[in-house]
Amino acid sequence: MDIVAIDLDGTFLNSDHQISSANKQEVRRIVEDGVVIAIATGRSVFSVREIVGELDISAYALALNGTYIARIDVEGEMTILKKSILDKKVIVESLSLAADHNITFIASNEYGSDRVTFSDTPELVQEFLNKRLDLQVITKEEMARKITNPSTEYLKLSFTDTNVKKLRTLQKALSEKGITTIFSDTYYIEVVPEGCNKGNALSYLCDKLNIPLANSVAIGDQENDIEMLKMSGTGVAMGNATPHIKEFADVITDTNDNDGVAKILQRLKKR
Repeated sequence: MDIVAIDLDGTFLNSDHQISSANKQEVRRIVEDGVVIAIATGRSVFSVREIVGELDISAYALALNGTYIARIDVEGEMTILKKSILDKKVIVESLSLAADHNITFIASNEYGSDRVTFSDTPELVQEFLNKRLDLQVITKEEMARKITNPSTEYLKLSFTDTNVKKLRTLQKALSEKGITTIFSDTYYIEVVPEGCNKGNALSYLCDKLNIPLANSVAIGDQENDIEMLKMSGTGVAMGNATPHIKEFADVITDTNDNDGVAKILQRLKKR
């Protein structure tokens, strides 16, 4: 393996959203062996930079579900390789439907995320469990003004609610408007520009680094990982992934709470 693309939530991070010592140690070891690490996640650029900083390595970000691709060096400096921007008509329609269904709406770019809530019902915003500087909570009217501002660009939209039935109803409504969504977590659906996904981002990065896709490994657990599991040389599904996701993998590893990433990296090294 020459490059490993690793998802975060449900994969590299445990249920407490932490990196286990075993996962940390194993990633550092393969980096020392010359393997390239790419963090492939629906999370923000800020989150990826934090993870890479905690690992104390240089790595690549395939952030916001592959809409933002960059190199992050060991000092935290970033070099942008590619970004993909959402059509503003899609954002306007999505905001309106989120309001109609009383579901939290989040618009993200490389600078942070703007979040609009429409009810007091429970929600889950996995990377924003604590107050963060890169998250702004704004009103629907403020969001509408930002969208119409020519200088504002968004790369990804998210919708979150602990009621999965509500999310599926919203997903259907968005689909009827021609807007494709995908579950990136149990309580999280997302919209990205057409043609953007983690698999295409991994392919782009491999091409950029002159690494054959056949020499790549991808590790994930959710629907937004399917393309990279299929496209990589070795697709690895976590033990905690659903049976549907496991169907697309070449290998199944242990769960995210049992160091599944470290274990599969150790197994692959022995091949």
